Amino acid sequence: MPGELRPVYGPRRGRNAQETKARRREWWHYLVAIGLLVGLVGLVWGGYAIWFSLTHVRTSYARVSAFVVSLAAKTDTRVQSIPVRTGDLVKKGQIVAILDKADLEARVEQAKAALEAAKSALHRAETELEMTKRQAAAAIAQAEAELAAARARLVEAKAQLEMHTRQHRNEVEKARAELARLKAGPRSQEIAQARADVRAAESELAKATASLRRMEKLHRQGAVSAQALDAARTDKEVAEATLASARQQLSLLEAGSRPEDIAAAEAALAVALAKSYEGQMMRQEIATREAEVRRAEAMLQTALSRKKEIALKEQDVLACRAAVTQAQAELESASARLADAVLRSTTDGVVVRGPGRSVHEGEVVGKGEPIVTIASTDRPLWINAGVTELAVAKVKAGQPVIIRLDAFPRRKFTGKVTKVGKATTFSADASSPWQLQQVPLKISLKISLDAKDPRIIPGMTCRVWIDIRK
Repeated sequence: MPGELRPVYGPRRGRNAQETKARRREWWHYLVAIGLLVGLVGLVWGGYAIWFSLTHVRTSYARVSAFVVSLAAKTDTRVQSIPVRTGDLVKKGQIVAILDKADLEARVEQAKAALEAAKSALHRAETELEMTKRQAAAAIAQAEAELAAARARLVEAKAQLEMHTRQHRNEVEKARAELARLKAGPRSQEIAQARADVRAAESELAKATASLRRMEKLHRQGAVSAQALDAARTDKEVAEATLASARQQLSLLEAGSRPEDIAAAEAALAVALAKSYEGQMMRQEIATREAEVRRAEAMLQTALSRKKEIALKEQDVLACRAAVTQAQAELESASARLADAVLRSTTDGVVVRGPGRSVHEGEVVGKGEPIVTIASTDRPLWINAGVTELAVAKVKAGQPVIIRLDAFPRRKFTGKVTKVGKATTFSADASSPWQLQQVPLKISLKISLDAKDPRIIPGMTCRVWIDIRK
């Protein structure tokens, strides 16, 4: 029928069959080559796995650890706010929790008021001390001046009395001697002496007269000056006066004592004896001056006694200073407690769950109870791992390790064993991440990382292989 499809027979069909068989053989060759390649890779991988298992020890569990800082309240208080959450990265000095500050602020204000009151009391005490010192110094100076003046007046009065006593004694003795002389009359020796004095005066007058005549003659001749002539005249006049006085004294001695002279001498003695009342008045004045000295000494002792008042004032100042120091310490303590109400991170790190209960805003926490726990990223991180007691003999400090974090399974990190535990412990089996099983007889290891990587966060789980060849 026209348009009907019919099977093709003949030479064309034979060629297609041959081509199909050739393709099948080619595919078989490919499959055999691939199988051989896979087998070779599997053999190599298996050999590498056997070699790796013989030269490396895998830990049973491993977790990234860090230096942990727990921030807690220093007193029982209420948590006002916690601006960070678990897993947040924090910087050093960042606020991580704020505690109730109302009571602390009130205590700070009270401490400030107490400090101001203590400073005011100290200022008053110091002012009173300075005023007391000035007053005491002025009083002592005045008392010392008055005592010095009183002693000077007393010394002067005693000196006047002593001088008056000597003068009075001399006057009385002189008056008595004069009266006795007048009553006894002149002695022959005195008359002879007076006559000798007259003769001596006459001789001197004769010499002076002769000298004057000689000088007048020489002056007329121009041999001497007028001054020399005047001096000669003066010498003559002196000699004449001396002679007249000597003759008068001789005349009195030769005439003897007159009654009126004796009466005058007796009157002079009576006057001298009557002057003794002046000495009595001076003694009274000395007694008065001594009383003034005693009063001045008493005033000085009173002024000096104010030093005790100064000592008491100084003790008051010391007590006020101690009160200021105590108030300052209380203010600093209250301010420190107020500052402690704002918890700040002491290190760069990440907020982690602490060992205690979770604290929330508004809750009351006790003294020392952790509120926020931070794993430090400033310090080097390390890995806590464990091996069985069968493998611990192969592990030594300093051996290199290969680390693969579960968070970055395709990235390999390196490190080394820094510490091998000395006792067995119980640890969580890493093969069961959802259920914690207690596996006994594990030896703890501490592994350090060769390089710091910001992507590694404390708490991450990982797998660790220890190269035991070294």
